[in-house]
Amino acid sequence: MNDVSMIIGVGAIFLGIFILLVSAVGLFRFPDLYLRASAVGTSAGLGVACIVVGALLIDFSWMNLIKALIAVLAQMLASAVGSMAIARSGYQNNSLPADITWIDDLRLTRRDLHDQGEIPR
Repeated sequence: MNDVSMIIGVGAIFLGIFILLVSAVGLFRFPDLYLRASAVGTSAGLGVACIVVGALLIDFSWMNLIKALIAVLAQMLASAVGSMAIARSGYQNNSLPADITWIDDLRLTRRDLHDQGEIPR
């Protein structure tokens, strides 16, 4: 059983590394801030979670299980909230989306554009 958990743990670690490498490529390939923030937020949460679970499977104990659960939960929450905060900050600072973005529904809710008269009420 120990060898099986070791193999699955190493596999999970390599899967996490692969996910993080794919997101690193996305940082260079995606055209705008919003796609980059989405890719990095999603992959950082999942990639780091895979690495933590892999490390847990390699060196399992009940105390490590509690630590891994806390780490995975914190990573998932922090990466999601962080990437959304970065995207929102870019939007509020008028960072334009890529040309492939067709509809900007969020623009209709901006108070500053309503106040300037750019969007009718």
